[in-house]
Amino acid sequence: MTFKFRLYRILTSICLFMSSFTTLMGIIGLISSGLNPQIFINVAFLSVFFVHSLLSLYLQRSLLIPQIPLKESTPGGIRITGGIIIFFTALSIISGLIMLANADVLLEPLRERLAAENPEAFKEMNVSVLRLMGAILIIFPALYLINAILSFGFLKKWKQQQQELEDSRPEDDNLLL
Repeated sequence: MTFKFRLYRILTSICLFMSSFTTLMGIIGLISSGLNPQIFINVAFLSVFFVHSLLSLYLQRSLLIPQIPLKESTPGGIRITGGIIIFFTALSIISGLIMLANADVLLEPLRERLAAENPEAFKEMNVSVLRLMGAILIIFPALYLINAILSFGFLKKWKQQQQELEDSRPEDDNLLL
């Protein structure tokens, strides 16, 4: 097992844990909100991360044990969910970088807007809190982003492995009867 594959396995496990937790919390929020359509869309979006992690596990299993084939829809599912993940994690990372770079500028307008809703809750908000939020907006999506990129690479490797298996199988002349 190469370092890249070990990293892929570790990141998939971490992403599966985080995405299952966020999806479960989203489902609980959906049920407690009385099936609010806006929350339903958020839960559907969060489930993309969970589904990609599951599909990555199936891909890893098939890479480790080539005799266990992937379902026909798994490669397409990895591509679709991976593309969605790459798009939204890139947006989140950009947002985190903007928040890190402009935390001092963003603090006052944010404090004024949030203080109108709950004055007591946001007295303690300072630049370090915004920087921490920016760092979180970078770190967690970066894990998903790296996992999605690695899944594309290993999906390509799986396709090559399957092609080699098909090429190495002898053709059965008895089937031509």
